[in-house]
Parts: sequence; C-alpha cells; structure tokens
Amino acid sequence: MKKLYKLTLVTILIVISTDQIMGLYMSSLYEENYYDHANGDVNKLLKGNTADTVIIGSSRVYTMIDPKIVGKNISLVSKPSKHSYYNIAIVDLMNQHKKMPKKMLIFNIEVEDVYESVKPKLINDVCYLKYYYYSNDFIRGIINQKASFEKFKYIFSSYRFNGENFTLVTNSFQNIHNTSSNVFTPLDKSPNDNERLRKGIEEMKALKLTELNPDFLIKMNHLIEICKKNSVKLVLLYGPNYFMPKKFKEARSIIAEFCLKNELEFLDFSNENQKRFKDKDLWFDHIHLNKIGAEKYSLLLKKELSDLTKKTGN
Repeated sequence: MKKLYKLTLVTILIVISTDQIMGLYMSSLYEENYYDHANGDVNKLLKGNTADTVIIGSSRVYTMIDPKIVGKNISLVSKPSKHSYYNIAIVDLMNQHKKMPKKMLIFNIEVEDVYESVKPKLINDVCYLKYYYYSNDFIRGIINQKASFEKFKYIFSSYRFNGENFTLVTNSFQNIHNTSSNVFTPLDKSPNDNERLRKGIEEMKALKLTELNPDFLIKMNHLIEICKKNSVKLVLLYGPNYFMPKKFKEARSIIAEFCLKNELEFLDFSNENQKRFKDKDLWFDHIHLNKIGAEKYSLLLKKELSDLTKKTGN
C-alpha cells in the first residue's frame, strides 16, 4: 500500500511539474507571436502604440472600413466572426494594459447578439482568449459560464494553449506570417457574389432567434464603464446589411433604445435608414460590402463622424 501511495504521489508531482514547464514554455512562445494564429494579433495590440480612435468589431470592420478614408490616426481592431462578448473582452484587455484609444472607441455591434439563442456562440468566442484566463477577471467570468466544470480544466496551466499548441511550437519552422485582420482588407467583386448574397439571405431567414439575453446589456454596461473610466467617447456602429429580417429590426430598436438611455451615439447604417446600399453590385455577400461598397461606406462614415465632432465639439 505504501508503494502505491508513493507511486501516486510521484505521478502527481510529475504531472504538475510537466504541466507547469509546458505552460511556461508555451507562454514564452505566445509572447513572441504577433500574427493572427493563436491570438498573436491580440498580443501585438496590447504591446503596440495607441491610436486616437479605434474601430473594433467583426470582419465587417476590416473588410468594409478604410481607416485612411475615415480620418487620421484611426486603428482597426477586428476578428472574423467575433461579436460583442469577444470585443468587449478585447476592450477590457486594452484597459488592463493601458492601450485604450486616446479619444474615441467606435464599437461595431451585430444586433442579433441581444438574443439568448446567440449567447452560446458569444461565450465560445471569448474562449479563444483563454490565454488570459488567469490574468483577466472579465474573460475568466465569461469562460466559466460555458459549463459548470469549465473552471476545473484551468487547473492545468497548459490548458490555455489547447488547440493552439501545435501552431505555436511549429511556427519557427513553418514561419507563418499571415496578414493581420487589423488591416483594411477589402473584398473584390467576383462572379459568385450574387449567389453568395442569395444564400446568405436564405440563412438569415432561417435563423431561430427567440427571447432576449439579459446578460448582453450587462456586458454592454461594462463597456460603457471602461470608456468612462478612461474618458474615451464611446460610439456604437451598425454597418449596412443588404437584408434585415424582422428580428434584426427588433434587435436594432433595442440597441437604439439602449443608446438613448445611456446617452450614446448610435451610427445606424442598416438598410432601412440607408437606401444607398441596396444596389447588389456593392455587395460581396449579404453582410459584407465589396471594395466599391466599402469605399462608399467609409466616405459616409467619415461624414457622420465629422458631423458628430462638430455637434459635440470633441
């Protein structure tokens, strides 16, 4: 029996030691990674310079907004398919690392995030930031919502790299230097645009969106508090859509009411208010403008922000 106890103790010590060593080694690789894989783009953001204005959001930011057109000293912070929880978590990290913009944060919102049926996706988005589980309370709180046993996985420090360890370890051999999603990358017109547009509209019509997610507004209030703390003007942005289902229109009204209640500017470019984006030739698919549409959108956004600056005097 004593031999069994001894063997068990030695095994536990080996597992703990191996886990700690692996965690330290993987952390050192992460801290040297500045590319999109394994969130190197986030690492780069938190170690880079601060801009006057940051526009943050999903791929509808970096494919549709040209910061050179919109204004001076504007940075894009964006990630494909990542919505509100993820982007608020990024802002929380920016606040923690003292990398908030100097003047304005333009937060690109996707209105469907207000619905409970979307919440699991929003939580899963934040799980991509699991490297910061130990160091960021906001991220840890959201990840722990995924399941009651989720927090126990993080007893192992190396778990933060689950799914990304191979890329981190082998990158010195593969030399993966992919373009950051924080750089304006417009979508060119192609022969398949109309078909993508049609399929996208069908997918939106099939979406099952039910009751509201009360946690969404709690997270948005957290975003407001961060901006207030840093004296940064917060503006919510909703980009153009070719098609707006009824539920999206209802959600947009909820966002508009939230902005009114909290005295936030809401720049709404959805199709009901902006008929100028109804031309199919401006679209890559149902939610992404092509290069021509992106230029038109960027010019319009520039004008709206200029009018806003004149109105507020900031």
